[in-house]
Amino acid sequence: MFAVSLAVALVAGSVSVSAQKQQQIFISLTTPDGKPVEGLQAGDVSITENDVNCKVVKLEAVDWPTKLQVLVDNGRPNTTPINPLRDGLKALFELMPEGTEKQKLIDGIALVAPDGGAGMFFDALSEAAERVAKDKVPGFPVILMVGSDFGQVKVLDQPYLKLQQTIIDKGITTHVTVTSGSGGTAGGQAQTEIGLNVTKMSGGRYEGITAPSRLSTLLPEIGKKIAASAEKQRHQYRITYERPDKPAAQPSIGATVRKEGVVQMSLRGNLP
Repeated sequence: MFAVSLAVALVAGSVSVSAQKQQQIFISLTTPDGKPVEGLQAGDVSITENDVNCKVVKLEAVDWPTKLQVLVDNGRPNTTPINPLRDGLKALFELMPEGTEKQKLIDGIALVAPDGGAGMFFDALSEAAERVAKDKVPGFPVILMVGSDFGQVKVLDQPYLKLQQTIIDKGITTHVTVTSGSGGTAGGQAQTEIGLNVTKMSGGRYEGITAPSRLSTLLPEIGKKIAASAEKQRHQYRITYERPDKPAAQPSIGATVRKEGVVQMSLRGNLP
């Protein structure tokens, strides 16, 4: 028998969680060598919320796709020279799971050309998050921002809060790289702060680099992480349970599985 728990306040807004009479969580169960354990039944799982036993209403096996958006700043810091960026993108796309249009993505890399303007760092992140919010087809969303410190970034509180809330609500795993280069300005501090924040809150990876040559190896490193997470997420169970009569605003959820294996749990299914 194996148990796992998480504090909801760390990954979800307390208001939206406490307002629900039912709550959903995702559980991944694997053997010690990482193979998925099949055939989990509702009777194999016990759920507690703040140490109160909860009724499991439904258990469903899910096999949702990972939906990746790659945002590339093709300004000077990332494209002088450009070959490491192109090589890194090619290696990244080659690592993506079967079923994706890998060759189409790889063929499009040649269209990435240097641009003298400053990248729209925050606007691009916000637009990508908004696309996730509008997508009605279940999946595990991932955003990879290949950014730079070139240009000023001014962000108002409300749009920034909206971006963060969308990342939380939709379970968007966000990875960010920021290349520092000649022409970088005080705006680079904002890119770094935003990148650190959205990656920390989403379980993604942040990497600040000083030369574009690092992109040729960094992007496939992140690609391996995305591919590994995608494989885990394909073998999960979504569990719906009834919450206690008087749920806490910041509950702690626990799950006990009566089968041998390694358990991981999350609210949105976006496993590391």
